[in-house]
Amino acid sequence: MAGSIIVSEETLIPLSTMGLYYLIERIRLEFDEEDEPFKNEIYETLDEQGMPFIVLRGQDRKGFNAFAKATKLAYDKERHETSFSELLWDNLISKLTSDPRYAGDIF
Repeated sequence: MAGSIIVSEETLIPLSTMGLYYLIERIRLEFDEEDEPFKNEIYETLDEQGMPFIVLRGQDRKGFNAFAKATKLAYDKERHETSFSELLWDNLISKLTSDPRYAGDIF
């Protein structure tokens, strides 16, 4: 089974199951405590509905950038590990930075 990160109505990142969980579980760990409500909303489809995707589509600028910030922290930690998958991270970061909600100063 595969999964996705739904960035917006126009942008979907299809991933293998391993690729999905590789990214989203590392990102999940990096949310600030104050951004917990955004994290819960983004991961709701996965955690509460058991669906293999997370959704950024409904997030406003603040929620979207909380995810982008967590992604940057996870990326910085992971890039020094042997399990680092540059292609997966680069694809996600590219989609995040091209979204109009992106703050522009995270990556």
